Amino acid sequence: MNRAQTDLFEELSTSSLNRLRTFAECAAAVDRLFTDALASQGPTAFTEFIDFARRLSNLSVYNAMLVRLQRPGAAAVATEKRWTKAGRTVRPGAIPIVVLRPFGPVSFLYEVSDTEGRPLPGEHANPFVAFGELDEIEWGRILKLHREKNSVRIEERNFGSLLAGNARNLQAMPALIPELSKPEWLIQLNANHDRPTRFATLAHELGHIFCGHCGPHSKGTWPDRSKLPYPVRETEAEAVSYLVCARRELKVASQQYLSELIADVDLRQVSLYAIFEAANRVEGKSQ
Repeated sequence: MNRAQTDLFEELSTSSLNRLRTFAECAAAVDRLFTDALASQGPTAFTEFIDFARRLSNLSVYNAMLVRLQRPGAAAVATEKRWTKAGRTVRPGAIPIVVLRPFGPVSFLYEVSDTEGRPLPGEHANPFVAFGELDEIEWGRILKLHREKNSVRIEERNFGSLLAGNARNLQAMPALIPELSKPEWLIQLNANHDRPTRFATLAHELGHIFCGHCGPHSKGTWPDRSKLPYPVRETEAEAVSYLVCARRELKVASQQYLSELIADVDLRQVSLYAIFEAANRVEGKSQ
């Protein structure tokens, strides 16, 4: 091997080592994110990650995962310049999503919920949306009820427009509990949604908890029904949300979503008793 070949070999070796180091760092970050999602979501996290990367096809797969990390539930992302071309403006104070830029350091993107202006195709087909009146005082009373009576920690997070919220059993995740005894449950809501929509989401996630989808109550108030098929669990929780919202005269866009769920569900596995009991608890009427 001559000197030129030796130099080239060393250059290629260094380049390969750098690529391997970059791969290892990226792999550790993405795999850690995936592991955390598996712990909270179960096997559905895998298909959710794949679908997320598929949906944001205008980005590299790695940048799609960076978006997923910073803004779970993102529907569409673009630079401020591209949103302007689409007839929308970025809201003041919107927090940008940082991604890697080819041949440069970083680029800043904004999710559709960070913008306002010309409607996008399908923008109003979101099944999580609710319409009606729910004042701030009543909203505060509802949050206080479930924090104090049902040991539910409720957080509002900066999610993308396709993620309304989630519910977790903190008893099974002790590292997330700031106190020894309370709270027992965690619900995260999309802070970018309006108050009626956040209420519909809260009712849905409380429905998951009170129907036993997140595990049993520590004192036996409801059993563990977490092994039910996903469509059954989703049908029961959405039925709770629809029922509670309708009784408050809130119009929910999820009626069609619920109809589509029912079409694919073995209704013999659905418990009306669990739905009614959960709705009572959401309303604060359960003894």
